[in-house]
Amino acid sequence: MEAEQFTVRLARPDDDQAIAALVVEGFMDQFRHVFGAKMDRAIKIMERWVCLEHASGGVRSLVVEGYADAEIAGSVGIRTEVSREDILARGLWRSLTRNLGILRAVWATMLLSYPTYSSVASEAYVERLVISPSFRRQGMARRLLAAAEDLARDAGKKTVGLHVTGNNLGALRLYEAEGYVEVSRQSSIIAAWFLDIREWLYLKKEL
Repeated sequence: MEAEQFTVRLARPDDDQAIAALVVEGFMDQFRHVFGAKMDRAIKIMERWVCLEHASGGVRSLVVEGYADAEIAGSVGIRTEVSREDILARGLWRSLTRNLGILRAVWATMLLSYPTYSSVASEAYVERLVISPSFRRQGMARRLLAAAEDLARDAGKKTVGLHVTGNNLGALRLYEAEGYVEVSRQSSIIAAWFLDIREWLYLKKEL
């Protein structure tokens, strides 16, 4: 099925669980190290995080769904408003400790602390772009990214920034083809050792 047969729309609150499931599915290899034996709690924790992003993180989400069965095949979250980092941090910590316990929550926080990003008033930031594995290579990521950029323009932003791991060559090629250029890199010894992520590339696009 081609991307034209799907529609992109703003996410609704009842989409949060589906978005969370997409994120966990898309980043399963990394999340296994984060959640360990409590992997079954991952979607619940991620759903809480998506809800926090929408309520306090200045993030708006878009989803792509098919006309036939309305199955959500992909999603992107883009930050266009001020993010309340204190509320996000407290909310995530409560969710982690409640579902994983203190020790695993500390471990998860360490692994999830990268990449770091300092927001700029004139810039929107792509928090996550994920497509279900069964729907990849159909142009959906490109459509979602373009729709996210439209939201950024509507919010008066001049640029869009995002991070991508250096070993995610498919995503890197997509972003470069859409006009994103590398600005900087950052790395973490812990992430390199446990997640096999050597570095994150920070890319930016002028709107």
